[in-house]
Amino acid sequence: MFDLMQCSVETDEAQHWLSIIEESENEEFVKGCSMENVDELKAKIKKLNQQATALKMDLHDLSEDLPTGWEKIMEVAQKTHSAYESLDAAKKQLAGMAS
Repeated sequence: MFDLMQCSVETDEAQHWLSIIEESENEEFVKGCSMENVDELKAKIKKLNQQATALKMDLHDLSEDLPTGWEKIMEVAQKTHSAYESLDAAKKQLAGMAS
C-alpha cells in the first residue's frame, strides 16, 4: 500500500471542497457548530480523501498486474468502496452544516 503522505490529491474535487471550507470560515456559514467541530471535520475529510486516493491507486495497480493478484480484487475493491462511501458521508455532513 502507498504511504498516505505521498498520495496525490484529486485536484478538482479537492478544490471544490476547499472552496466550501473557505466559505464557511469567511461567512457565518456554520450554524450551531463550533469552529472546532468544523476544523475536526475538515481534517477528517482531508484524511479520508488521502486514504481513498491511496486505495484507488492500489486498485489501479492491481488491475495493471492482472492476472497476478486476481484473488485480491474483491478485498481491495471493497476497501476502496468503503473509503469513498465514508468520504462522501463526511462531505455531506460538512455541507449539512452550511444549511
